[in-house]
Amino acid sequence: MNHRQPSELVVMKSLAFLAVVFQSALLYVMNHRTLRPEEAVMVGMLFNFVKFSAPVFVFLAGFHMAQQSIAHYRSYVMHKGKELLLPYVFWAVVYLLLLTKDAGWSEWVKQFLTGDAAPHLWYVVMIFQFHLLAPLFVRFFTWLKTKGAWTKALIGGAMVYLLFLRSFAQVSASPLHYLDRSFFAYFFYFLLGGVAAQTLPKWRKFVLQSIPFNTFLFLALFIFVGYELLTFKNIFSIDLKAATYLKPSMFFYVCSEILLLYALSMTIVQTKSPLYTVLRFINRYTYGAYLGHLFFLYVFAHTLNIAAPLLQGVVLFAITAFFSVGCCALLHLSPVSALVIGHEQKQWEWRLSPLMILKK
Repeated sequence: MNHRQPSELVVMKSLAFLAVVFQSALLYVMNHRTLRPEEAVMVGMLFNFVKFSAPVFVFLAGFHMAQQSIAHYRSYVMHKGKELLLPYVFWAVVYLLLLTKDAGWSEWVKQFLTGDAAPHLWYVVMIFQFHLLAPLFVRFFTWLKTKGAWTKALIGGAMVYLLFLRSFAQVSASPLHYLDRSFFAYFFYFLLGGVAAQTLPKWRKFVLQSIPFNTFLFLALFIFVGYELLTFKNIFSIDLKAATYLKPSMFFYVCSEILLLYALSMTIVQTKSPLYTVLRFINRYTYGAYLGHLFFLYVFAHTLNIAAPLLQGVVLFAITAFFSVGCCALLHLSPVSALVIGHEQKQWEWRLSPLMILKK
């Protein structure tokens, strides 16, 4: 049985997608422009600020899974495979042809299976593992609900996860570094989403009550992970690889940011502002736009001749987000909708509502 998704999750999902696009724009500027030290520092700090995207997506997946029961595992996996993997295959082939066209077949297969065809495709490889293990997670969440052991589960999960992060630092330079796209590398955020779903009224209350303390905690952690980024090499050679999810400091930072983002999303929902309307629209196409946004970014990046690198990054972000979502909305009306964006074709609606007539 599926439950209605809380409105704040719609907002969080859209904000996470926009964060991904902004990260990609900042990475492009960092890799393709010659930045002065102060510009590189600003790019690095902005990159850290929007580093919540993947954990938020995993949090939302855990939230959704904790609210449903899976009667037919095979049907569930087939549905998720069609929804997630079919567009993944399409876009992976596109990126392989565009970015690694000179590679051999063995390299293509490797990049396809590991999500290395493009910098952001690893997420699909990771998140689908949660769906393959869905019956285990659903039973685990049901058991936790029966026992009422949410706090113990979070504390125990955090301790296990921190031990994993400490151990991962020792294997990141070996072939085992592909553990970074295993479900275990992000399981705590999935658990956190499940706990939030099963204790929603208490969770919302906790999020709001934690704002004063968590705001200062977030600022302190933001400064600390920024310091780690600047000292990873030196201020004249900033490497954004230092802003990895898989280190203890980033774990605490992201958890703090998730709480603030949830509170912000609740506020946006309550205001019912035009921003909320826009974010609701974006939410419908986040997956397809997520997969295809890098294609649009590279299309427009070479045409933007802006002297200021930071301004180029912001403009590139806005254009990429607009066209990736807009094209997904148009593709939703086409026969290739399921293949490209993971949604069944939407039928044209020619009826005009009185509100639409008034707007005209």
